[in-house]
Amino acid sequence: MKTTGFTETQKQSLLDLLIIGMYADHNLTSAENACVVRLLDTFQFSSDYERKQFCDAAFTRASRHTGSPEAIRAYVTQVAGNFPTRDLRRGVYDTLSILLTNDGRITTEESQLLGTVREIFQS
Repeated sequence: MKTTGFTETQKQSLLDLLIIGMYADHNLTSAENACVVRLLDTFQFSSDYERKQFCDAAFTRASRHTGSPEAIRAYVTQVAGNFPTRDLRRGVYDTLSILLTNDGRITTEESQLLGTVREIFQS
């Protein structure tokens, strides 16, 4: 996904959703991690320190919303407003879908997350 022109809030929200996706099935894979690393590379940080801070903050934010399907739904609803156009939402959804299917399988939890994002982003 091209993130050129993304606001800081959009970058944060996108990374948060990907991290929630990584933890959806309680099984982190190297393919998922590589997808996140590629995304971070597009954000063009001024230093490794800034990149690490950005990433650490995203893990902290995302972890607050992974406790239940209801918490995830509430957070997805909250961040949906950060992507005001259909094209942005489609790009975010597609990026999440790629992350979740990158390891060659999709679990029930991952499928539920994609369904939630699709439903909320279409409204």
